[in-house]
Amino acid sequence: EDNLAPKPHPHALLLTGSTLYTSGEKSGMSRACCSIVAAVCLAVSFSSAVAATHTSPTGTASSILRLPLASGRLDLPNRRLRGGGGRKVEFKVTCKETEYGQNVAIVGGGDGLGNWKKPVVMKPSPFPEWKVTCNVDGEAEYKYCMVDGDGKIAKWEHKGKVNRKVKGDCDSTNDGVYGKIPGAPVHRPPPSGGPPTREDMTAGVHLGEAKVSMGSGQANKFDQMIIDGNGHAGSWRQKLEMVKDFFYDENKANEAGFDRQHPKTEHLASIAIYLHFLSTNQVACEEDGRHYRPNHHSMIASAIDEALNKVTKTPANAYLCRKIRPLLPSYSSDYTAQVPLTRIRDIAHRSDIPKWLKDDIKHNLQNKLHRCAGPEDLVTAERIWNNVKDMGDISGAFKEQMWIFMGELKEFFNAGGLDEKIDDALKKGEPDGAAKGLMEGFFHEKHAGHAQSRLEAIGRLRTHFSNWFETADHGEVMQRTRLIDVGLEQYAFVQMAEAAAVCEEQSRGQGVDWGYLLDVSRHALTNAMLSETADVKEAHSLIAEAESMMGSAVDAQRAKPWLDRALRVCTTFSDAMQKLFLERVLPIGQGLGVDGHAAAVFVEAEVRSNLLFQLSRVLSAGAKTAKHQLGAPPWTALQPGSAVGKLAEYGSLQEFVDSKQQGEDLVLLLKHAEGEEDIPPNVKGIVLAQELPLLSHLGVRARQQGVVFACSDGEAPFNEIKSAAKSMVG
Repeated sequence: EDNLAPKPHPHALLLTGSTLYTSGEKSGMSRACCSIVAAVCLAVSFSSAVAATHTSPTGTASSILRLPLASGRLDLPNRRLRGGGGRKVEFKVTCKETEYGQNVAIVGGGDGLGNWKKPVVMKPSPFPEWKVTCNVDGEAEYKYCMVDGDGKIAKWEHKGKVNRKVKGDCDSTNDGVYGKIPGAPVHRPPPSGGPPTREDMTAGVHLGEAKVSMGSGQANKFDQMIIDGNGHAGSWRQKLEMVKDFFYDENKANEAGFDRQHPKTEHLASIAIYLHFLSTNQVACEEDGRHYRPNHHSMIASAIDEALNKVTKTPANAYLCRKIRPLLPSYSSDYTAQVPLTRIRDIAHRSDIPKWLKDDIKHNLQNKLHRCAGPEDLVTAERIWNNVKDMGDISGAFKEQMWIFMGELKEFFNAGGLDEKIDDALKKGEPDGAAKGLMEGFFHEKHAGHAQSRLEAIGRLRTHFSNWFETADHGEVMQRTRLIDVGLEQYAFVQMAEAAAVCEEQSRGQGVDWGYLLDVSRHALTNAMLSETADVKEAHSLIAEAESMMGSAVDAQRAKPWLDRALRVCTTFSDAMQKLFLERVLPIGQGLGVDGHAAAVFVEAEVRSNLLFQLSRVLSAGAKTAKHQLGAPPWTALQPGSAVGKLAEYGSLQEFVDSKQQGEDLVLLLKHAEGEEDIPPNVKGIVLAQELPLLSHLGVRARQQGVVFACSDGEAPFNEIKSAAKSMVG
């Protein structure tokens, strides 16, 4: 620090690792005295500064953070309360997906619907139907969401700009099924037991036009070839074939600068981005006027998968290949047959169903599927099934056959659940005899065990699969087993989410159970190694250290360095995702006409859908306990660095956006954050009065944009700083 000018105040704030100190405390001052000194440091004149040296889990100490404090005080905007104007409207929706402790809620425009800020909780009457009566003044837009017991939004029913609408002149509205918004694109459902979808994780608070820097916006040569190729390829088959040609068409590969023998990692990343947008209906498919049965799609998928087997193995390439494979259709022999999916033809010609249903199946599903299959056919099949499954006058035999066909169609699109995949593997004896006992053991733990035993069973089974993959030949058994492996990783995500909730709750009380934390963490690191999202050598070392600590009473002084090392594994993965995708996802998305929100949140969704996100929550809870046991001040750096701006106080980021304060650079004192917000470009630093996960949406955005971000473990330390700086807030 000797070469930095001006030098920090002798009692400046020092944020080292995930702990906030003052230089006075480092030299022996009492913690209480240092808190007073820290407050005094903030209560200086405009020309003074708060200096903070940050060392986050990502590495060593970075430069001094200086927050110049402006004079004057900002008048905070008054919060609008949900009011009672307009006409009373009863809202009804059917939702079976709530978890224990969750409720369905409605939120929308206008006071009666919470002004898109405060969800109105509905009541089951009876479950799974939910009702609530709200005041609606004129026409209003709204959506449903799921809220936790504290009223915070846990999941939106749909992302994007398509909302439900209601007029204030009606008395009630029956909105059918939760998540089915008229006019909204329907996304392929995730495998059952998988992590939250990108819609769940990224459809958050409405924050105006805040944007994140994501490259120049200009597509490079290869990405432009994808964009142009997509424009010339109308159908799903043609779009898949366009991707296949990069690996097999020498002229096309040369034109795009694509190395067919050793593809560049960035080219694989672009293919992964494109196939993701294609599989989620962000890229529309249309009929091409030709007749190709689904077996053609399956053969294309097999060719792409075989080419991926030959890609030079690096951790990044392995991750991308693992991401691409589930986005391809199945090439099981059931679908490479000359005439696949014949069950729907028999269903369409049944004599025990009404003509309108027969015509709907024949014209909109059977014929379309057999001449030009695409993800939209799964949407059509789900629509037909949802319309008839509860009709009492529709043949039970028809429903049985239609249900079987739905399973076959989901398998073709690789949209089936984990249980179904494992059941099928057990019936077929795949991939080998040793796997049978491990899969049965996993099923036992899945239905009778707890998070720790389930994670252990997942690790054993995935380790066996990993060894089997080394010598297995390309083919349908390999594809099916790989998809089970992906499903197991997704199920491990769910178990780690449960473990994270336990650890976070413990950290708010007497502190975490170190044995439990270390146990679930070592299982998470094992799974990360198997997915090649964590450095194998570092993960092995961390696992060995965790196991050695589990054998005796855990010392916080020993646990804290281990927690910091493990957190670096998580942040390294986050940084790797930014390096892989950040500069190319926006140009590709723009070129394909993808919804801007879907492109903008791609990277953080990639991070937050990974097992390491949940591990970071577990580790952060442990770090909080360790700090408390060591007597360290309760501050955490989500993003280290330097920031300069006018100091301003708001209740939340949403409140700041609503104030429309633009232009000058700001450092914000925030009382609250949902963790789902975007950061406006003129915000250069944030001090938050609450804990926030290291890899939360907001945390990832701060890392992307270089916004210096400090969180307190509670309101008390934040209030000390806020009180001292009261006269300087501008």
